[in-house]
Amino acid sequence: MAVVVAAAVMALWPAGARGGRGTGGGPPGPTIGSVTPDHGPAEGGTHVTVKGSYFTPNSRVTFGGVEAKDVVVVAQGRITAVTPPHPPGRVAVTVGGGVRGLAFTYEASEPK
Repeated sequence: MAVVVAAAVMALWPAGARGGRGTGGGPPGPTIGSVTPDHGPAEGGTHVTVKGSYFTPNSRVTFGGVEAKDVVVVAQGRITAVTPPHPPGRVAVTVGGGVRGLAFTYEASEPK
């Protein structure tokens, strides 16, 4: 089982990938290229796609430090997730527990 898991993880990194946070040979750390859409309601529940590089099967996504829901690593360069609730305002989106990427703006709800 461990061999299968290792093979699956290694398949996510392109052949010849090197470097990675000064480890001298591990894969590079994740990077974020886009978050779509980049805004949604403060109540959360927005289905977003995060595109970038070097995502791993266990990548975590946070919005303003709050963990996203229903995170699915579709490929090494694409994650889908659902935004958690958060007060209105612009927040950082992170992947991998600390790699800052782009921002997401939580919008106040319209009065009903």
